[in-house]
Amino acid sequence: MRTARAAALIAVASIGAFHAQTPAPPGTPTGDSVRGKRLYEQTFRCYGCHGYDAQSGSPRLVPMTRTQAAFITFVRKPSSPAMPSFADAPMQDLADVYAYIRSLPATAPSVDSLPILRDILQRRTSRP
Repeated sequence: MRTARAAALIAVASIGAFHAQTPAPPGTPTGDSVRGKRLYEQTFRCYGCHGYDAQSGSPRLVPMTRTQAAFITFVRKPSSPAMPSFADAPMQDLADVYAYIRSLPATAPSVDSLPILRDILQRRTSRP
């Protein structure tokens, strides 16, 4: 019983530790994050590989560790064969997508935000 709770807490803590160690890139995005969300989801369909929250796909985009210039360079001419090239995408569109990705929170989930884990822990602690 205590082992399951300890394992759950360690998992949540390790996610938080990962995010705490990742430095934020310098500079402020120059794009429009609201428009970037629409481009991310509807035009470029980035969610297909990276998830709607940019954290659940592969590779994870949040927290974004690239500068805006490095992001645009990579998206236009990716070094990974799995990533499609967006060489013809307008610069402003890519800046908007970058701004959207940077606007997404890079926080670790809490136990309360994971209903299954929360229920398991509540059942374990409510037993005599």
